[in-house]
Amino acid sequence: MSDTTASLHRKIVGAGDLQSVVRTMKAVAASSIGQYENSVRALADYYHTVELGLGVCLRESGSTPLIAERKRQTDAGAIGVVVFGSDQGLVGQFNDVVADYTIKTL
Repeated sequence: MSDTTASLHRKIVGAGDLQSVVRTMKAVAASSIGQYENSVRALADYYHTVELGLGVCLRESGSTPLIAERKRQTDAGAIGVVVFGSDQGLVGQFNDVVADYTIKTL
């Protein structure tokens, strides 16, 4: 009978420990949700800023022919280009490849 009582006691203590772990995980998840919501708001602000900047650039340049049409012109002048890269890790030489391709294409 004492083995059974000791076994039950260990199970009760283990369940209490498990409840503590679950409570901690819920708190961490709630904290993470707040961080993700802040990130989404910041990303929306960034998108709005980029959109305004591109709008100004395109409005200032006026209507320009497509690049394919400009290649036929010899004195076309300057070409404005917006090239997007990445600062994320694990993308290798992505920015270098994009820059090289852009230079070769133009």
